[in-house]
Amino acid sequence: MMNSPAAKRRHGSLATLHASQAGLARIARTIADPARSLESLIGVTGELRAFVERHTQLVMKIANPLTEGGSTLPSGRAISPLQAALCAREMLRSAAFIQGLASAIRARLNDAAPVAVLYAGCGPFALLALPLMAIFSPRQVQFTVLEVHEEALGHARTLIDELGYNAHVAAFVCTDAVTWRIAPDAVPDVIVSETMNTALGKEPQVAIMRNLFAQAPQATLVPSAISVHVGSEGDTSAEPCSEWGKVFEINAERILDWQLIEAPRLPAASITLPADLGFGARLLTRIEVYGDIRLGDYDSSLNLPLQLPGKPKLKGKETLAFSYQLGSAPGLACEVSPSQ
Repeated sequence: MMNSPAAKRRHGSLATLHASQAGLARIARTIADPARSLESLIGVTGELRAFVERHTQLVMKIANPLTEGGSTLPSGRAISPLQAALCAREMLRSAAFIQGLASAIRARLNDAAPVAVLYAGCGPFALLALPLMAIFSPRQVQFTVLEVHEEALGHARTLIDELGYNAHVAAFVCTDAVTWRIAPDAVPDVIVSETMNTALGKEPQVAIMRNLFAQAPQATLVPSAISVHVGSEGDTSAEPCSEWGKVFEINAERILDWQLIEAPRLPAASITLPADLGFGARLLTRIEVYGDIRLGDYDSSLNLPLQLPGKPKLKGKETLAFSYQLGSAPGLACEVSPSQ
């Protein structure tokens, strides 16, 4: 009977669930709107951050070292569940990746089958996928969720299940995405991963995208391109950085070019510095998430100017020869030749 305590509890639980789903759908529709600028989404992305932190079972208090629960893999650093959760507090970054993924899914929608999304490195919130589950049906999109840390995957699974979106997930897999083999009957339409640090250092974004895209070269990549440039930072974050040239980029074309490379280094460019180094030579990271959705200088922690590897003392006019080092400490390396 509806008047029984158990029935009232069930009714209350359903009402709470429906309210949560409606709230998430409202947030997701706003972020996924391609007409909205990233700057206009800062407030609503803050609402998303508050939503996932309110619903997660992960303890958000930094009582233990922030890196506790992280691990060093043969391909780079896998950050801790708490570190991954804190990435949700970067508003422009979250807005760009969620809006970009939504656009990539829309571009692949068809009546024949759901869009298959392979999400590598979901963290404890599955932040890029969760809001989109509120606005796309399971018939429209299916996610395969990879995460190397069992704790983070468990939190993501619980969050998705308790919000009623488990039908959107084809599989939760605790694995290293760098070695994951895609089943022939599960080739993705979209591959998304946000497992990176500034200038593509430390974390395994390059290795992950190389492995997965080589197995599914018809898939859409999100982000579609990440490039590292050399330049000088502005006097303040409000001033544009001066760029002297691009030295490394990962995108679909580059990954295919690298297929036969077995060496522990990937090729990158050389650049001759100008005589005037301004405030000093820095690595600048630019991210093309999807289409014209981009993250540029100072938009997030990923886009902060970074000192050159080895912090060489430069006077100007030197030539820097770059390469990208793979392995447990991935990132750019450079050799400095003095000016002629």
